Amino acid sequence: LRTIMLLPSWLLSLSFLCGLVSSQIDPNYAVNLTLYHVNPANYSGIKNMNTADAIGDAFFDLQSRMSPLICANKSQHHWPGQCSNPEVIAKDLAITRVLVQVDSRYGPYGRCNICVDGTVPMSNPPQPCKDGTYHCVCGGWHKSAPCNGSVGREDIYQIFGYKPRKGSSKYSYYLYNLVRRLKGSWYSTTEEGEGKYWQLLEEEEKVDAGCQIEALDASLHSLSPNCFDGCPQPHNRTSECVVDCAYKAMLGDKAGEKVTTFDGLSGKEITQLWVGAFDSCIVNGTTANGN
Repeated sequence: LRTIMLLPSWLLSLSFLCGLVSSQIDPNYAVNLTLYHVNPANYSGIKNMNTADAIGDAFFDLQSRMSPLICANKSQHHWPGQCSNPEVIAKDLAITRVLVQVDSRYGPYGRCNICVDGTVPMSNPPQPCKDGTYHCVCGGWHKSAPCNGSVGREDIYQIFGYKPRKGSSKYSYYLYNLVRRLKGSWYSTTEEGEGKYWQLLEEEEKVDAGCQIEALDASLHSLSPNCFDGCPQPHNRTSECVVDCAYKAMLGDKAGEKVTTFDGLSGKEITQLWVGAFDSCIVNGTTANGN
């Protein structure tokens, strides 16, 4: 009788251990990635969030520089959520570098964003949510679908690498010339996949995004001082003149008019500037938590 009574407990223990084993990332496919993430400083972790390799996050950050001008002009085309994304417009942004182990059998990329106005961004049909919480949406732009647990990966050139047509705005040319050089990848890590398809190994550094932007601005100014000094407000990064100078410094003087290949910096050089600006904030002690 005692054996019969003990058996359920033993089975429960075995079931628990098997659950732990099954939740581990398959070592045959496990890879460690150093990734970056931009979001308001009060958030931590990467659950239901997007991250990127250094090239991919440099692209996300640098393409966001034109957002204030595009969003101020309703006639300009912009992608969904561009003008209301807290990861772009929040006043307390931080950039975090993390070490993540993932199952390299990647699945569909999830568009993970912060809930705004009670609606999951980029969901179609619209899905309700609590403001300030993160949610991921998979599927097409016209009909979204739930994401599975696997880590999603997106080649950003496949999304943004459309050559501008004749008569396109300079911002279309800036975007295309930037993505041609950088390319890179974005990743999505959903709550359902934590432990089985991905795990956060370390949150290495978290710096104030304002510090990183100022350091990057200084590098861009040094590349084309005459252009920036010719602007009415040389350090107002939301002015059209300064935005133009920044892209021209990186991509060449004609980057807003045509496809540029050899002018300006290479993708590797642009990424080095971006990562160097991030690292300078660690050296100078301007981390996001003030330490």
